[in-house]
Amino acid sequence: MATTAAANGSSEATSLNIEQVQKQINSEIEMLQSSIQRLQYAQEGFGESMLATTKLPKVDQDTLIPLSSSMYVPGRLSDNEHVLVDIGTGYFIEMRPKKAFEYFKRKYDYIQIEVEKLQKVLYEKLLTRQQIHSVIQMSLQQQMQQQQAAGTAKK
Repeated sequence: MATTAAANGSSEATSLNIEQVQKQINSEIEMLQSSIQRLQYAQEGFGESMLATTKLPKVDQDTLIPLSSSMYVPGRLSDNEHVLVDIGTGYFIEMRPKKAFEYFKRKYDYIQIEVEKLQKVLYEKLLTRQQIHSVIQMSLQQQMQQQQAAGTAKK
């Protein structure tokens, strides 16, 4: 009788540990998915900037100048040989469109590599979660079999 209680106690402790690991894995999976989404959003912005460097309007052509993502003012381009590139934290560098394209391409490619790395880690975490799920299922089946065997032995 004492060994059965001890076995049940260790089984419950193992079950709790597995559940804790499962929660941690789920949390890591959510974090990785969120990181991948944010990186892909940033990558999309660099892709749009690359495209914009190839489609600059002609000098003195009327254009709309964005003040925000949904507000524009009419303007006229005075120089299409140079663009200002936001390199982060409010710093801008003047570049020729070809150099700007190369800059955005490097950023785009770098993010692609990082996304691929994170996707590999995510895949591994998903496999781990599947394995944990299988262990939990096997543990539940064993407990049910033990309970059935104990019930049959009492009769």
